[in-house]
Amino acid sequence: MPKLTLMLERKTVQTYDLDQPLIRVGRSPEMDIVIDNVSVSRWQAELQHESDHWVVRDIGSSNGTFVNGQRLTSDQPLRPGDAISFGKYSLFFEHVPAGAAAAPARAAAPAAQSDSTMYLKPEEVEQLQKGAAQKRQAHVRWEVGGQSGVHYLGDAPTLLVGTSDRCDLRLPGGPKHHVLMARDSRGVEVRNLSFWRRMRVKGQSTKRARLANGDVVEIGGLKLTFMDEVR
Repeated sequence: MPKLTLMLERKTVQTYDLDQPLIRVGRSPEMDIVIDNVSVSRWQAELQHESDHWVVRDIGSSNGTFVNGQRLTSDQPLRPGDAISFGKYSLFFEHVPAGAAAAPARAAAPAAQSDSTMYLKPEEVEQLQKGAAQKRQAHVRWEVGGQSGVHYLGDAPTLLVGTSDRCDLRLPGGPKHHVLMARDSRGVEVRNLSFWRRMRVKGQSTKRARLANGDVVEIGGLKLTFMDEVR
């Protein structure tokens, strides 16, 4: 049985078995897959089983429906792995990304929806969008003593990193005397506040350096990888 996987900005929402010959997608409650978000048209697209294959067509959407990045202008036969996209959403045909949760096409829905409706609640959309927005923020990936993690910089102008209680990012190892990351209108700068330990940025010894996306900072067994904001 063919499968359809709904994703929002590379985040898997749900995987469905296609157990009916016509699947309609849109914001309207009349649709089979209802996505209650303004980036989706009320009538967006439909998938139809014809003979031995499936086709997808746009059904008068205002924002367009795309298959593998190309806007639909007529019926498009689907092949395994094809990505049907509209707004921030993608439906992958016959492709289940790692970590996707399988479910029958006739998913549970609010009482106002028909039994066949596959419904994405507004609060679920909001939660996914918040998670995707956070992942686009500037952050630091840290590694020390065999442990690792991610810290998002948020709106704070500085980030103090080390092992003491004074630190904004307190780590299980590395220097007690601290590494400071400071944000200004030009970006983020890293500064070595330790008198004894040498800091390296991109393999070069320095006391302070302006950071670019992917730059690696190393000091006292601690490794920090700076990932800039995705715009």
